[in-house]
Amino acid sequence: GACIILEVRCQNAQAVFRDFCGPADPEIARHIRPRTLRALYGKDKVKNAVHCTDLAEDATLEVEYFFRILDN
Repeated sequence: GACIILEVRCQNAQAVFRDFCGPADPEIARHIRPRTLRALYGKDKVKNAVHCTDLAEDATLEVEYFFRILDN
């Protein structure tokens, strides 16, 4: 299916976006964070609606991969 890639930039972006996405398991998200993206749109642990890097240190690598390597 379709895929949209975003680079979120702000103070503490990784933590802010992870909070917006919610727990990785949509079922858990629906119980403890019902207004997050994964709670609202996720189907299961694999189809959880959105990817957010686990570690802030990985964010640079993922931006390079999606916006520079795949673009070539």
